[in-house]
Amino acid sequence: MSSEPTPAANEEQTPAFYGSHTRKVDAKGRFHLPFQFRPDKAPVQQEEEENRGDHYMISPGPHGSTALTPLHIWLKRFHTRYEGQSKDQFIRNKRMMSMGSSLLVPDKQGRVAIPPNFKTDMGIGKEVLIVGMGASMELWAPETIAGVDAGAQSPSEEYLNDFFE
Repeated sequence: MSSEPTPAANEEQTPAFYGSHTRKVDAKGRFHLPFQFRPDKAPVQQEEEENRGDHYMISPGPHGSTALTPLHIWLKRFHTRYEGQSKDQFIRNKRMMSMGSSLLVPDKQGRVAIPPNFKTDMGIGKEVLIVGMGASMELWAPETIAGVDAGAQSPSEEYLNDFFE
């Protein structure tokens, strides 16, 4: 299973991560990003550092997951105040997200190192499961995700109807 960049409506290159991959985690806490999840290696100008496709933010994700998001997408979301949030809620959420996130830059072999606090919190041992979730990825201990979606064999009928409509 793989992903390929998909042009967005505004013609900005937005990744579309999909599929799942299990990767070995080495003694230093590093794993290889799936080849399909790596950005094209086009030359980047120094002033475009924030928009590089090979920089990622690791942060708390939904349902107990850990999210791995391309930096430019993470920054856009980080600065967005969502409907229904008061200014105080936005500031509090932004502060907590900032405190719980770290920048990851893959090495030349395409490996990223899971920060020790994330590795411990996720219960990651010798393997990590990477699940493509559109514009970001979820990282899971393989044995943990089974409990999150226990008994689910496929997406709900409602979701499938909406998806294929």
